[in-house]
Amino acid sequence: MSYPYRNNFEIHIDIKYYHQQNNFAKKVWFHLLDWKFYGRLPIKKKIQKRRIGLLGGSFNPPHLGHLHISNQAIKIIGLNEVWWIISPKNPLKTDYSFNYTKRLEACRKLLNKSNIKLSEVEKITESYYSSDTIKILKKKYPRVQFVWLVGADNMHSFHKWEKWDNIFIELPIAIFARPNNQLKAGLSLAAQKYFNKRVHPRNLLNGVNPRWSMQIGPQVNISSTQLRVDN
Repeated sequence: MSYPYRNNFEIHIDIKYYHQQNNFAKKVWFHLLDWKFYGRLPIKKKIQKRRIGLLGGSFNPPHLGHLHISNQAIKIIGLNEVWWIISPKNPLKTDYSFNYTKRLEACRKLLNKSNIKLSEVEKITESYYSSDTIKILKKKYPRVQFVWLVGADNMHSFHKWEKWDNIFIELPIAIFARPNNQLKAGLSLAAQKYFNKRVHPRNLLNGVNPRWSMQIGPQVNISSTQLRVDN
């Protein structure tokens, strides 16, 4: 009996070549199956969390400065929405020219964009501290990535807030420059304590808390305090 191979080495080479060709054919066939049948099925993608900025305050009264911060946050940080959290009673303030109902109505009249909304969570839950409000919202909306928004004019007194350290731990914080308050914000106790945690605004949502950013850019020279004085 004659064999087409002269030795075992040639037999080994031929068998190896056969398997290579056969595996190649299988790969082509399975790729065709993927394209013909499975390519039409929806691909399961990783669900991205909604990004929502929280702007808390008395809004006594609301003004264009609040709108400016909200729009800047949506544009620069890449938020889906901004929620205005109307405080029924700010523990650090006593001057309320407008009651809660009037302040809420004034906010509704000022807002004209669907991605900026009002939240009465503090009224409903009787939570008067931002640290408690944040925990309530995170528990209710576990699939939302929240960001705390604050104007530089409030940053210099941030260390007086109830459990202010917890706010840094719970959420990234975006600070927005306000007229004549940028330097005060940078020298504030809170900013100094977390000095090495400052990041660029566009990177605020990437990383581990605590982290914060200072947005420096166009500003609106108006405040609730000045509006109350003028009226």
